[in-house]
Amino acid sequence: MDSWQTAAEHSGGPSATPTSAPVTDLAPHGVFRAISPTECFELLEAGGIGRVGFIAADGVMMLPVNFAVSGKTIVFRTAPDTLLALHADARLSFEVDHFDEALGAGWSVLVRGHAHQVTDERDVQRLEQAAVLHPWAPGARDVYVRILPTHISGRSIEAT
Repeated sequence: MDSWQTAAEHSGGPSATPTSAPVTDLAPHGVFRAISPTECFELLEAGGIGRVGFIAADGVMMLPVNFAVSGKTIVFRTAPDTLLALHADARLSFEVDHFDEALGAGWSVLVRGHAHQVTDERDVQRLEQAAVLHPWAPGARDVYVRILPTHISGRSIEAT
């Protein structure tokens, strides 16, 4: 168990299924199992495309974002005039998945937490220098948002 997981468990921080034991056998398709919080972050560390979910005025919204992992947080960029910027200081969910149809294997990670706009100039400069966030959407994306996880869970299906 790593220090992040230990600290989180004692501080009321991120929680999830503590083991990676098989959940159910989906033969002939594979074995379905829970993924530990540590494994979830290992999967997320490569960054890529995820979906941010939040409650907007007209209902639940799920929007795609380019993301990176910084420490044990998820970071994305958006424009100041977007719904994502409006919810940059709110509770939300974040989801990423990957599936390899040829292998019949894949995974899904769900993070629930609280978003905070990154306003400290030094933090913004560090994120810019890391050059890990390359939004696909055109235009300025100079609002950095950090998601502090409160709950992390994941599932995988592995070919047998």
